[in-house]
Amino acid sequence: MDLTICTVSFNSASLLDLNLTLTRELNPASSFRWLVVDNNHDFPKHEARDFEVIEGDPCINQGRLKGSYHHAQALNKALHYVSTRYLLVLDPDFFIFRENWIADVLAHMESHNLGFWGAPYYPDLTWKRRYFPAVSCMLIDLEKVAKAELDFTPELDEYHMLFGYSTLTLLGILMGRVPPHVKGVKRSVLADIAVVVLRNRWIAAPLSKLFPKRIYPNTNVSRDTGFKIQNSFGKDRRHGVEMLKPSFVNDLFTKKNSSFMNLFARTYRLLVPENLSIYPKQRDYTTPARFQDFGLFDVRGEFGWEEFFWKDEPFAMHIKGGTRKFEDVGYEKLRDILFQLAGRQVVIGA
Repeated sequence: MDLTICTVSFNSASLLDLNLTLTRELNPASSFRWLVVDNNHDFPKHEARDFEVIEGDPCINQGRLKGSYHHAQALNKALHYVSTRYLLVLDPDFFIFRENWIADVLAHMESHNLGFWGAPYYPDLTWKRRYFPAVSCMLIDLEKVAKAELDFTPELDEYHMLFGYSTLTLLGILMGRVPPHVKGVKRSVLADIAVVVLRNRWIAAPLSKLFPKRIYPNTNVSRDTGFKIQNSFGKDRRHGVEMLKPSFVNDLFTKKNSSFMNLFARTYRLLVPENLSIYPKQRDYTTPARFQDFGLFDVRGEFGWEEFFWKDEPFAMHIKGGTRKFEDVGYEKLRDILFQLAGRQVVIGA
């Protein structure tokens, strides 16, 4: 057994039951463990028979963003229970529907010397970081990346705290004058955040008023769950990284009917840096393809859910809105959609 799938549950038992059934149906020759950290202590005991359930601890962080910290805390706890080479961190509402994907992806990871593989944040979430797998679907080779080097804790509190600081205080941080109440935070972290806040304050915010549809004041800034892992390994060439492609029409690389708009797109690509661009500047980061192009259910068009491709084929979907959206659609409808995507007519649970 080479793979452990790790999920944090918060009122997610039905989604997990569906996800496990689909995964087993599609991967009959692959064995895996599925760890569930139960963060609200109500995972039904009768549904726990196929999972290894770990009781989540009360959230240490009680701030307004404690949900992200509680999620990260659960993932950090789960690391102690992982003994396989590969770890897949997976949201309950992230569904992979390709045949034999476990064997194919693990073989691909090894043959391409990848440390990380998975799905990035969707590009329409412009404040989220780019070019690295998000914790909704992040596969890690623990022979290349030691568990002790992984920390899912976000840096949201630090960012929002410094966001409220005066420009003078932020400049002081860059010169080494750290305010007393943040002395417990690494200076490198404080300096990094200070640069981001000042850039947004001095450059992005004014430009967003001049070009309100082309530049936003808070682009590519999120320090959410898994941010530290991206910061540590995202630019380290010793750890190969590959991502699924979101279905997304990137306006920077879409041919327009107007010569002026084509020129504007080229100029934008040349002059606007990544941290100000509301569009990803890597051409192959996304694909304009849609599930419906392959005769599959149009989950993006019908529900606004996220569609992901791998090797130019439909591969996975992510429910935007999580448990609430799942309840709107219903178990039976979601089951039918997933098995249609997987090319199966069988009844789940039969």
